Amino acid sequence: MKKSRAMRYLACFTIILTLLSLLPGGSLAARDSSEHGNGNPNQYMREDPLNSYTNGTDSMGEASSTESNARQEQKNLSTKSRNKISEYKQGRKQIQEELQFHKQEYSEAKEDFLKIRNRIRAEKLDPQSDEALDATKLYLNSSISYMIAHLSNVKSNMEYSNGNGTEEKIIAIDDKIKLLEAERAKVENSSSQEELVVVVRSVRGIWNNAEKTSLAGAGKTVSEKIGEFLEESENLSEKLGVKVEDLKKNGVNTAELETKLASYISYIKSAQEKKEAADSIYNDENVTLEDMQKANNYLRQSLNDISKANKILRDMFVELKYYETEGDNGTEVNATSSSRKLN
Repeated sequence: MKKSRAMRYLACFTIILTLLSLLPGGSLAARDSSEHGNGNPNQYMREDPLNSYTNGTDSMGEASSTESNARQEQKNLSTKSRNKISEYKQGRKQIQEELQFHKQEYSEAKEDFLKIRNRIRAEKLDPQSDEALDATKLYLNSSISYMIAHLSNVKSNMEYSNGNGTEEKIIAIDDKIKLLEAERAKVENSSSQEELVVVVRSVRGIWNNAEKTSLAGAGKTVSEKIGEFLEESENLSEKLGVKVEDLKKNGVNTAELETKLASYISYIKSAQEKKEAADSIYNDENVTLEDMQKANNYLRQSLNDISKANKILRDMFVELKYYETEGDNGTEVNATSSSRKLN
């Protein structure tokens, strides 16, 4: 084998490896099927502090029973709703299993591909041999399958969220999946490393657009849900303020409650600001993938603020429940009774 020929084909292998490092092995692997990664748009659908109190917030007139109402509402979910949730969980489990399978398949194919590259570099294997071509094709196919599985996962989350513009987002993802499937067919028909390099470049372009679409779609869906929750939170904070003021008029020392309410409002305001920061990025026509990551980080921070606000809210309801229980038992609620230690 001539050295120049080996180096020429090795260059093809290097191009394939370099380009694919920007695909599942790089950008996608950072948001793999385990959904633990700083860039995973789907973790928002899994991390759901919004649901920690959304049920029951409309019944502030009976603050002491709000948490029990939320539990009762959960029990009273219609059969249709329960079935929908069950079907979603089953479908999601299957998609996750497929994603794990394709991730493992991709990792194994990449390992074999690197071994082939090393043998070519050592001039122990012809780059155009069946063994070399088969290893490259397997690597490409497993990469594309991993991408498609990832997009299917995003699509499933969008379908379940049923947010605004969901149908358009799903159509966009379906289009990207079809393009990737077409490229996968080209891999099978390729007969040289040069042809495979052309496929890789095409796949890279499709994936970059698909990644942008999936990140934007998932981010906008989560932002929408955050917005719905924050709107309810603003109404709730007003009702809480009225409740605390009533206790204060009855002689209760509400200093601690007022401090908690102020903290709750502060966290909600912070969550709103971060949501708006994310939205401004999503709405930018020239947004980049790096910008998307920044926007998704804003959403994560917003969700974190909401989680902290909900913790304060639960503490407040424990205290409010105590005061209403005292009132129901005919016990006068005053500054003295307010000093009792709450369990």
